[in-house]
Amino acid sequence: MRYALKLLSVGVLLATVVTAPAFAQPAKTDLLRAAAIHECNVLASPYLLYTWGNWQLYVYRACMARHHQAE
Repeated sequence: MRYALKLLSVGVLLATVVTAPAFAQPAKTDLLRAAAIHECNVLASPYLLYTWGNWQLYVYRACMARHHQAE
């Protein structure tokens, strides 16, 4: 029984060490999307809805399309 428990704990420890780096950093696509969202928000921010109508949305959508990202 003790041998099985030790073997199980070593297996869990090994699985944690092997899979931990995969969860440590966000995927590259997540970082690219975050950068695109930030850039497009900055680009569209001067066009306020109450002044420019829907122009802010059009600028944001076009920017996201240039980055090959969904709105």
